[in-house]
Amino acid sequence: MAPRRHTLLFTMGDPAGIGPEILVRTLALPSLRRDARLAAVGDPEVMERAARHARVSLRFRPIAADQFDPKTAGGREIPLIMSTAGVWGAFDTGFPSQETGRAAARAIETAARLALDGRVSALVTAPISKKALQLAGYPHPGHTEFLGALSGAPDTRMLFTGGRFRIVLATVHLALRHVPDSLDVESLSRTLRYAAAAMRNFRWGPQKPLAVLALNPHAGEDGLFGDEEKRVIGPAMERARAEGIRAVGPFPADTFFGHRARGARGDDFGVTVAMYHDQGLIPAKMDGIGAAANVTLGLPFIRTSVDHGTAFDRAWKGGARRPDPAGLLKAARVAIDLASRSGGRRLEWTWP
Repeated sequence: MAPRRHTLLFTMGDPAGIGPEILVRTLALPSLRRDARLAAVGDPEVMERAARHARVSLRFRPIAADQFDPKTAGGREIPLIMSTAGVWGAFDTGFPSQETGRAAARAIETAARLALDGRVSALVTAPISKKALQLAGYPHPGHTEFLGALSGAPDTRMLFTGGRFRIVLATVHLALRHVPDSLDVESLSRTLRYAAAAMRNFRWGPQKPLAVLALNPHAGEDGLFGDEEKRVIGPAMERARAEGIRAVGPFPADTFFGHRARGARGDDFGVTVAMYHDQGLIPAKMDGIGAAANVTLGLPFIRTSVDHGTAFDRAWKGGARRPDPAGLLKAARVAIDLASRSGGRRLEWTWP
């Protein structure tokens, strides 16, 4: 029996950034079109202009959301679900604005409704601007929180995969000085549950141990360099073990990744939990920008994204500054893999 062709739904991202350009270049790839059914959400004129600007041969079929049929996403024309119209000319390329934030947000809202209805296998998002979202009146700091609110998810977590490691972040976009105060036993326990549920949902070896990193140098050196390992991380791990999660650590991050940096993939552990943004993102991106994909844990559907931003300084420039679609292609490939691993079912995040 031939493997199922999953339907991927892409959002255009911020129209003033590189999102539309990398999206049209990704949609035009014959190899991806062979492996999945593809559809997009966005503004028709923005997407048509992006295709011409990127010099790719791509035909869109603009439709309303209620006209979308996943079975038609495998033809010569890419179904383009119209979330806005007439946006082009209302913004300056390369600059975030209220108009671009509103257009990006409406694409996300439209795509989320289709994903919640079970009409696509996975949602793949191009980069957006947090500043533009705020200018447009949206309170969410990014995709993760926005999609969590749209889906009614009680909580979400950010995971990076596709490279050497699978890394879940315990805290995300925080100033480093605020990280210790934001870590507590309850929140970290929930993070460990989400990581374990991801191992189960995506068949990453649910019986494998879950690696937990320390916050402080040398894992605190028995309290000499900080007490978070004893006061927060250790108790959270004990709670996880009592719930059947094989949490091990806390490991000093430098030696943990150092031992695995020379050719090893780091998959002796199912998932690694990092305490803060750069602790997890440096190893996730050690093979280059675009080498890993961002996955949102906690949603009832699969959502993947690029591991980079809008790159306003390179958007709509062309020539040598033409943006590389490798990150979006990686996100699409990860989405196909996760959809196959999860069997296309609605994801559950309770533990056990």
